[in-house]
Order: sequence, then C-alpha cells, then structure tokens
Amino acid sequence: MEWVKARFGLRTNVLRPVPDYSLNPLYWLGALTVIAFVLQALTGLLMLIYYVPTVDQAYSSTQFIIQSVPLGWLLETVHLYGAYAMILLALLHLLRGYFLSVQKRPREMMWVIGVIMGLVVLGFGLTGYLLPRTVVSKSATDVSVGMLSFLPIQIGPIITFLIAGDGSSAAELTRFFDLHIVVLPAALFSLLALKLFLFEAHGAAEPVTGAKESRDIPWFPTVYLYFAMIGSVFVAVVFVASALFPVSLAAQFTPQAASNYVPQPEWYFLWMYQVLKFASFEGSGIYYALGGVTILLAGLVLLPFFDRGRARSPRARPLYTTAGVVVVAEIVVLTVWGYFTPGQIISDAAAVEVIGVVALIAALASAFVLRTRSRVQRISSAMKPVRSAFAFPLKNRLTSSVFVVLLCIGSVCFANLVDSGLGTAFNSSVFALNMAGLLVAFYAMARIMKGLSAKYRGSRS
Repeated sequence: MEWVKARFGLRTNVLRPVPDYSLNPLYWLGALTVIAFVLQALTGLLMLIYYVPTVDQAYSSTQFIIQSVPLGWLLETVHLYGAYAMILLALLHLLRGYFLSVQKRPREMMWVIGVIMGLVVLGFGLTGYLLPRTVVSKSATDVSVGMLSFLPIQIGPIITFLIAGDGSSAAELTRFFDLHIVVLPAALFSLLALKLFLFEAHGAAEPVTGAKESRDIPWFPTVYLYFAMIGSVFVAVVFVASALFPVSLAAQFTPQAASNYVPQPEWYFLWMYQVLKFASFEGSGIYYALGGVTILLAGLVLLPFFDRGRARSPRARPLYTTAGVVVVAEIVVLTVWGYFTPGQIISDAAAVEVIGVVALIAALASAFVLRTRSRVQRISSAMKPVRSAFAFPLKNRLTSSVFVVLLCIGSVCFANLVDSGLGTAFNSSVFALNMAGLLVAFYAMARIMKGLSAKYRGSRS
C-alpha cells in the first residue's frame, strides 16, 4: 500500500489504521454490501455462460441453468438471495447513518454518494428481475415501467426510451440486460472508488458519545482478519439459506398467463406501489404520489445541507429522529399491507386511517424512547460486553487460528457425512473416519471456546 501511495502520488493514507471502536459489525454494513456485490458479480458471470438475453430464450436458458447445469440451482438461488441481501444491507447502512448523523461535516459528500449508490443498487434489483422473463418478473416490470409514463412530458419519454427502448419486448429485455451487466456495474464501481477515497481521507465516524481513549489498529493483520471473519459469516448465511430454500422458477411469461396473474413488484418497491393504489392517486392523481416520492428522495440526498447542526446524538435531534422513525414505520406497514392486498384499490378513508395511526404510534414511541434516557443508557451499557467480545478473538490470534483450522476440518467431515448419507454407495470405513474427525474437531473447538471464555471473563474482571 505504501508502494501504491508513493507511485501514484496519493496524499492520503491507503488502508490506514482504524480506531478500535470501529470493530463493531454495525460499522461494516457498507463493507458487507460490497461483499454482496462481489458475490453478485461472480455468480452473474458464471450465469452469463449459459444465459441468452433474447425474448425466445431468456426463460429457457434460465430453466436450463437451474435444471441441467451442475449446481446451477444453487447458482441462481445465491444470485437471487445475494441481491436481496445487498439491498437489505444497503438499507440498514442508510438507516444507521441517518440515526447516528454520519453525514455531518466534513462527510456531506460521502452521504450524497452513498445515497446515490443505494439508488443504483435498487436499479440492479429492477433490471435483474426482468431477465428470466417469468410471468411474475415481466408483469412486475411492466408495472414499474408503466409508472414512467406519468413523469413530466419533458423527461418522461426520454427516461422511458433510455430504460425500455422503443417499447417492444425485445428492446426492453436488451436495455435491461445492458443496464444490469454494464452500465450499473460501471456506475457502482466509480461511485465506490470515490467513496473509498473520501473514506480514506475522513476515516470512520466517531460514536455519537465521542471516542474516549480510542487507539488505532493496523489493517494487516488485525482489521483484515476481523473483516474476513464477518464477511465469511455473511457469505455462509447466504449459501446456507440458498441450500435450504432453493429458488423455484415461476411460469414463463405469456399474455394468457399474465391475464391470470395480479402483478406485484418485488418487496423493495412494494411500499411505493401500495401508495399508488390509494384511490386519490388513481388517474391524474398519480402525479402527486410520484411528486411526493421524488421530494422524499431528494430530501434524503440533500439531508446534510438541511441538518447542519453539530449534535449527532438521536436524543439531541428529536425532530429528525422522530421523522426517521415515522418514515421507517410507514414503509414497513405499507410493504406488508401491499403484500396482503394485491391489485386492490385502497379507499381514501382506509389510507388516512392506516397512515395516520401508524404515524401517531411511531411518533409516540419515538418520544417515549427519547425521554427515557436512563433506559437507553442501560441498554448501551449492556451491549458493551457484546461489542468487546467481537474483537476479543483477534487479541488471541494463535488460538483463534487453530479454532478456524478445526472449523474447516469439521465442516469438511460434516459435508462428507451428508454426501455419504445421500449417495447410493455407502462406505462404512469412510463414514467412520469422517464421524471421528467431526467429533474430534467439535470436542477440540469446545475446549478452545471454554478457554477463550474463561480468559475473556478474566480480562473483563
């Protein structure tokens, strides 16, 4: 890194040491989002070997991947769940940054770039959803593209042409495919490079209570090991979920099949679609709904230039904190509500009742929590041992390394046992050897955990 810094004439540190308070999983939500993007890129490149982006072959090639390619079903499922994880992690990263005011000076542009990156991530979800051309994905995409027709005449046709082409199914699929694998990745890579540059310049934001006696920790090997640990856990969760709940391909899109299906967008756009189903927003009223969503997004992007106070604690910013809680509660309720009312027009009375009640409950709950400062402090104090425990294994590198080796051995033995149980030919000696390896590894890991726990309690006392 020093060699790169010297040759490229960089003025800021590259992979500089990080403060110890950042060894907290919540500080790494953005990094986990990047891992999800890398996972998406790898699985997507493998799928490109077989996928054919034409109206006639998009569905059949996707079906071929799932049914005929070795582990193709796992590849498709990991790509789908990785996309969900990427969107969810980006959302959690945004919420954490909002409530902890990480957009304060001098990190305003980091916030603006981060929100734009979040919109690019949603673009990945929109464009990738169409590519299999199932009746579900094509119908949902038609709903999303149809909303563009309600944009102002000055920009609506231009945006529609850029996204969907001349309106034909072939042009739409081609545009979505190009956006998904070329334009959006290039945009995300560029924004990521710019944000990493700013992050190296400004570093991690301090806790809202201030950094008391913090010390810098070198990237190699400590921070790298921590990042590898939480990244491996994340990837493992995605793969386990994919293996337990494999994707099932919906029926192929045809006009006849679409006529029997009520179109619904994916969960990350469902709240917006539910708003558009309010009776007042039918017809020309949709302009007001789209205008309100646009104002909300614009306000989110420009938040650092409105919220310019120096206070960062949620309790010191009751107005912004309460507004954030209300918006999050409304989005969650609208999403669930939309899931259970597909295709139904919502009356104005029902809309006002639900929106108003949710806003009132969320505002009262936020006010109650903000006023009970002692309770929040007790919860924060109770979480300190948990945060310390995450960093403790890094202080015992040799023991932790042995634990990781044993974990790998036990995982291989367990996988072999599963394979032998599913296979037609059963070998008793191989089964016994793997069972012995699994038990020995499990026992040794249990002893190491016991020793680390005792040592951790001693260091805490």
